[in-house]
Amino acid sequence: MTRSEKQATPHPPATAEFGYVKPRGPAHRYPPAADVSVVKFSVGPYDNNVYVIRSDGQALVIDGAAEPDRILTEVDGLDVTAIVQTHNHPDHVAALPRLVEALGCPVLAHPGDPMPVRADALGEGDRLTVGSAEVAVMHTPGHTPGSLCFLLGDHLFTGDTLFPGGPGNTDGDRSAFETIMRSLDRLFELPDPTRVSPGHGLDTTLGRERPYLEVWRARGW
Repeated sequence: MTRSEKQATPHPPATAEFGYVKPRGPAHRYPPAADVSVVKFSVGPYDNNVYVIRSDGQALVIDGAAEPDRILTEVDGLDVTAIVQTHNHPDHVAALPRLVEALGCPVLAHPGDPMPVRADALGEGDRLTVGSAEVAVMHTPGHTPGSLCFLLGDHLFTGDTLFPGGPGNTDGDRSAFETIMRSLDRLFELPDPTRVSPGHGLDTTLGRERPYLEVWRARGW
């Protein structure tokens, strides 16, 4: 077995089971739990995932990434209580000015990641409510200083912190890589069935990725 083969992590198949969506394609609707539902769709040239958590007529948007009109269509008729940001890279925030103008809702983000619009501070241990749902906030730096993950029951929204196959990009910065791995160590304290929905591409579960955590640490990316 070659070194690259030893470093490889199997990726999930591009199926509905793993939340497959594509830009300008239909949204993926996860099986609802009680009166809480989650919708995922892809926007923009970088295949950014946007998530909408819905409950009791209210909605929480995760990442105002791109294509604001598409996002507005997905939340039509809902009371959007906030837009929460996983981080501040340009492909994740491009739609924010238009969304804030149209919806009049607050943007919530970690102060370590400045936003292109006014944002209220969000950080470790904060809890958000949308209808009857509660979302826990985790500060998971590494990809950016202010990266956040959001936990809804057993559904974890990881932005660019964790993907199928490894952590988010740290641009070869060893310190940032060590930081993101410490963040992943915290995420992997959650149980194996926890669904991971990242900022781009397919979903996975913590159980599916757990066997490769030390592979990622050893390879350094």
